[in-house]
Amino acid sequence: MVRELSTLLLAGTATGTIQPVTVWNGIKAGKKIIEFIGEVPEWINYNQNLENHLRLLKRKTDCLESREADVVIELENTEHQSGRKRKGEVNHWLRRVRTKVTDVKKVEDDINTVSYLPRFLFRAWLGSCIGKEIDQVNDLVQQGSFTTGLLLDAPRDCGGPLVTSDLKGVVVAQKLDEIWEHLISPLTVRIGVQGPAGIGKTAVMAHIFNRLCSSCRVFYVNVPQDFSIYSLQASIAEELKVDHLPQTEGSEIRRAARLCQAFKSMKEFVLILDGLPKDFAIEDVGIPLEGNKGKIIVTSQCLNVCKRMLCQETVVLESLSQEDSENLFMEKLASDIPISEDIRNIARDIIQKCNGIPSKIIDMAVRLRGAPDVNEWLDTSSDM
Repeated sequence: MVRELSTLLLAGTATGTIQPVTVWNGIKAGKKIIEFIGEVPEWINYNQNLENHLRLLKRKTDCLESREADVVIELENTEHQSGRKRKGEVNHWLRRVRTKVTDVKKVEDDINTVSYLPRFLFRAWLGSCIGKEIDQVNDLVQQGSFTTGLLLDAPRDCGGPLVTSDLKGVVVAQKLDEIWEHLISPLTVRIGVQGPAGIGKTAVMAHIFNRLCSSCRVFYVNVPQDFSIYSLQASIAEELKVDHLPQTEGSEIRRAARLCQAFKSMKEFVLILDGLPKDFAIEDVGIPLEGNKGKIIVTSQCLNVCKRMLCQETVVLESLSQEDSENLFMEKLASDIPISEDIRNIARDIIQKCNGIPSKIIDMAVRLRGAPDVNEWLDTSSDM
């Protein structure tokens, strides 16, 4: 601004007239000069206290840069360790600090660049600039306190990932990837996962949960089998840590409003409802999915439940192959000694009767673990 004022005065002296378009380099510079002229009552103060204001600006800027350094160090120490991302306002503040430090340096440099203006006018103009810089630096120092923290909230206060079991079989791994592809698609909001009891829906959802919990708010709800809107609301409220839901009979509408408000306060979320026995209207429970802020995954034994929940994509979990079933059985049997060929043949029959259902295979393997008598194996096969 000092250079703009000096250019204007010199041009006016040389030509006798002032051409704002060519001399002021645009209306913005003109506005700054008009504002300065409006500060005539303060010119004496600016002139007399210029050095004091300059020293104050230097101290304020040093304080701002110190706070900037502290913020950068804190980010380096906590961002990686916590796995949480810095807030957008923090990056914005850091950029503004760098710009402001550059602006202050320019004002300081202007002291030595203009020698041909009248001394009083020059000092008044520079004092006006310094006063505005001090105000802006003060604002940045206050904004840099970040009382709510530098990092985004943890995606979920769950104490860590869920305990998972290895997923057996190439097909299961493919189904897991298929669910994940639907999740990351911006076009898919409702996802269904269907399969018979014991097929591994809960195990797959645990893996999905662990993938999600480091990047977004994810909530895992085991749906109560005595299903009702009221009971489902209670389970979701417990998972979201929403207290003081209305408890009176017939309060589902008010409970839904409370849950809806909790969900809408989140930037984005994924809600997993595991073991859904029947369909329901999400608005009755209080689950908002508009605006691509939220997604829902439901698992059910019934394909029609997924359809009636309006799932855009439904992944059907299939039984294990005979080879994968045998491998799972032998792994869970955990026998330290070789088993006889007779027992191995009975084992194949038992495995076949499990129909590729992982939970049944595991139950049978644990039941027969350490049983050397072939008759016990025969009896177990006969009872199936």
